[in-house]
Amino acid sequence: MAGREAAASRGACGPWLCLLVALALDVLRVDCDQDPLDPVYLPAALELLDAPEHFRVQQVGRYPPANSSLGSRSETFLLLQPWPRAQPLLRASYPPFATQQVVPPRVTEPHQRPVPWDVRAVSVEVAVTPAEPHARVLFHLKGQDWPPGPGSLPCAWLHATHRAGTVHRACRFQPSLGACVVELEFPAHWFSPGSITRAELAYMLEPAAEGPGDCGPGGEQDPGEQALPVGSVELRPADPPQYQEVPLDEAVTLRVPDVPVRPGQLFSATLLLRHNFTASVLTLRIKVKKGLHVTAARPAQPTLWTAKLDRFKGSKHHTTLITCHRAGATGPDSSPLELSEFLWVDFLVDNGTSGGVAVTRPVTWQLEYPGQAPEAEKDKMVWEILVSERDIRALVPLAKAEELVNTAPLTGVPRRVPVRLVTVDSGGALVEVTEHIGCESANAQVLQVSEACDAVFVAGKESRGARGVRVDFWWRRLRASLRLTVWAPLLPLRIELTDTTLEQVRGWRVPGPAEGAPEPEAAAAQEAERRSRSCRLQYQRAHVRFLVPFAAHPLDGGRRLTHLLGPDWLLDVSHLVAPHARVQDPRIASLEGGGVLVGREPGVTSIEVRSPLSDSILGEQALAVTDDKVSVLELRVQPVMGISLALSRGTAHPGEVTATCWAQSALPAPKQEVALSLWLSFSDHTLAPAELYDHRDLGLSVSAEEPGAVLPAEERGAQLGVVVSGAGPEGLPLHVSLHPPEPCRRGRHRVPLASGTTWLGLPPAPTLAPALPSSPARSSPATEASMGGEGQAAGSVGESGSVRGKFERAEEEAGKEEAEAREEEEEEMVPAPQRVTDLELGMYALLGIFCLAILIFLVNGVVFVLRYQRKEPPDSATDPASPQPHNWVWLGTDQEELSRQLDQQSPGLPKGERGCPCESGGGEATTVATAPAGGTTSSSSTLARKEAGGRRKRVEFVTFAPAPPAQLPEEPVGAPAVQSILVAGEEDIRWVCEDMGLKDPEELRSYMERIRGSS
Repeated sequence: MAGREAAASRGACGPWLCLLVALALDVLRVDCDQDPLDPVYLPAALELLDAPEHFRVQQVGRYPPANSSLGSRSETFLLLQPWPRAQPLLRASYPPFATQQVVPPRVTEPHQRPVPWDVRAVSVEVAVTPAEPHARVLFHLKGQDWPPGPGSLPCAWLHATHRAGTVHRACRFQPSLGACVVELEFPAHWFSPGSITRAELAYMLEPAAEGPGDCGPGGEQDPGEQALPVGSVELRPADPPQYQEVPLDEAVTLRVPDVPVRPGQLFSATLLLRHNFTASVLTLRIKVKKGLHVTAARPAQPTLWTAKLDRFKGSKHHTTLITCHRAGATGPDSSPLELSEFLWVDFLVDNGTSGGVAVTRPVTWQLEYPGQAPEAEKDKMVWEILVSERDIRALVPLAKAEELVNTAPLTGVPRRVPVRLVTVDSGGALVEVTEHIGCESANAQVLQVSEACDAVFVAGKESRGARGVRVDFWWRRLRASLRLTVWAPLLPLRIELTDTTLEQVRGWRVPGPAEGAPEPEAAAAQEAERRSRSCRLQYQRAHVRFLVPFAAHPLDGGRRLTHLLGPDWLLDVSHLVAPHARVQDPRIASLEGGGVLVGREPGVTSIEVRSPLSDSILGEQALAVTDDKVSVLELRVQPVMGISLALSRGTAHPGEVTATCWAQSALPAPKQEVALSLWLSFSDHTLAPAELYDHRDLGLSVSAEEPGAVLPAEERGAQLGVVVSGAGPEGLPLHVSLHPPEPCRRGRHRVPLASGTTWLGLPPAPTLAPALPSSPARSSPATEASMGGEGQAAGSVGESGSVRGKFERAEEEAGKEEAEAREEEEEEMVPAPQRVTDLELGMYALLGIFCLAILIFLVNGVVFVLRYQRKEPPDSATDPASPQPHNWVWLGTDQEELSRQLDQQSPGLPKGERGCPCESGGGEATTVATAPAGGTTSSSSTLARKEAGGRRKRVEFVTFAPAPPAQLPEEPVGAPAVQSILVAGEEDIRWVCEDMGLKDPEELRSYMERIRGSS
């Protein structure tokens, strides 16, 4: 039983142990694809030149890109507007080195040839007929303006492909509008009498020939796959006439042509009459202005109606009165509601009435019946005839851009796209329209149009974007539509900080006022003295970028958005919102230059961007400035001896351009200048380029092993540069150290904060590498170029000792500086903790859990021992070699027999010599159990339980200590095995039988011997 209880106790902690092991295994899981702590990049400046509108873009959570390193950098740009004037340049610079390249032209299809022009092609005709077999296509340039001149714009070649052959023709762009029209005539054999066929249109751009004139023969050959598609045009056997119908009353309808007319042209208007018309007389009064005449009135059915024409001339109007009389009845088979031609009225336009400009001529129609008062206003209808000397075919709006990025909610500045309206004449002539223009936006919540119809714009109050939003224009009786895509920002802004917790840098003290107090304005003479008196600890700095995605909403009101470039792309709008960004509590932190966050004093605050149009917050990011100390672990140094640049086009958008620049680090030539790019690695696992910090707060020094190997270069802010006077073929090692600025280098602050080593050229093999000095101060032959915080460091270089200024010998000052700083440095400079890897964390956690499991097991064992120690037997002898006790089980059922046997043995003994009662039965062993002085006997307690329990069956556990084997008597054959316990100590005997009256231990011992002898 004791074994089972112990097993149960051990099993209780089994599930807990399994749970702890499972947790340990979960902690032990290591992500092998984990990104580095903080990716680094070459802090070179990448900028676009001669690009009208562009943005820096990045993918979510991928800045800098994965291909960036300490010696390279990649940036992706999005160019929204094309560039017909000149190719934009992308410039990469890291002073004193710079390079630039021309951005490659955009390519809409992979197989097409890139061109430097962005052209929009508009097909004027949808269908052509043998009567008008001309297809007209308008080409116009999008983007910024272009310089005037005949040779600056290209030629557009239009190619029409049909199953019957191919035709082509070209046009040259006009400098005034940046547009031209190709009028291409289809051969007559392309038209099929009984079917409709299609011709595919495509175009190519070719450089124009020098001087005025037509385009050369360069584009007459078959373009193949290099041509850009325009669309298709239908070739129909005949074109249905274009007209419109206007009802004059319930029974009479007027049908008029819906095309402009030319001076001297004869045209007709038709009156339609319903069959249920019952009047016998009908009078039609027509008023026209000068320049337009009614020449004739002809009944469509002379057998049914007759017409009489009367003319009246006035000072402003000419009036024509046409009286119609019914001559016969209508046929019985006609439907009452059907319309039939009733009267033809012929008009003539005078020559030279339009003056070269399209004008309208109003014509007033009025019906009169017998008994009706003349000049009844209710029956008048005015119809305007467009008269023009030009054969205008279409009205086309020209916009500089087909997509618009709505940044007005971020900047408060409206965005406009200029629009021009032109007419396309027969023959390919283009004329700009500036007067009597009407316009309307189909969705004012996305895009608005100006009152003069010369631009579309967004003002910042628009609530959404859209693809293909429509703006309608009309002039006279011509109408046209312009479709644009508007990209709207999806707020709130994303404010990304390279470090959201800014801490104090241990040992880095900089001149300045007390923490948190704004720096007062002081005279230049007092500036150095004030800085020397007050030095404070430098806080970390962080780079700030403002990002936002742009998207277009569906026009049908759905929720599926279309993102610019893609759902995981963000546009960098830092240059737009930086003037509106601020730190909520400027005492804690401040923004410098709109992109650098500087800690001032401990506290918690946030960066917020407020809308310039309202008081709403466009974006917010919390940050904390603490007084916890971090250390600069090391300097990561990258030598730069030149800049290389590579450009590539993206596929997500035609204007996507990716630029990659990298540092050249070959073996330097004598007298060559070398720039050093520095990154500071902190003990909180963050990295920061030296460009984030004020150059006056950086004390940088460079040392080399060879005397006179490096000379100081011109100071360029936080960028450190040296001039290499000479380097061996195996390369030159440079050791860079970071110090506090010179005014704050006192005592413990003279020790370098951090250092780093780099090689100019290829580093040697590890076995052949020269032993670098532990610090620049211990290298006696080395020379050092230093850049102090105030540019006041002085020293000697090489053997001459005449070059002073920024060079100093580290050995001369190192002994005193280290002696002064050793004690104070030990108090402040604490070794930075090494970063613990995930594997180590898992191993430590697993070790701790195993220790905890062992502790639980030990506690469980102690509890078990304390619980069952009362049932442990006493030692049978003091001899450690004595045999161990055995456990016996007695099963007894006849309690009365046991009591009778005890009563029979008791009277034979004297009153003072009665021993402890012993239990026996069923041939089992007679036993006596003894206990220590502080416990109780098992036999007496058993007897008491038996007397109280009657004749119930019981199971008793009694511990026996066997006697030495030499004293055991021989047992008869067949007799039951009986073992007795010889009591070792008199104190034990006296304590066990104290309640039974056996006070003398000798009586009990003799009693026990008699029992043994009888057995």
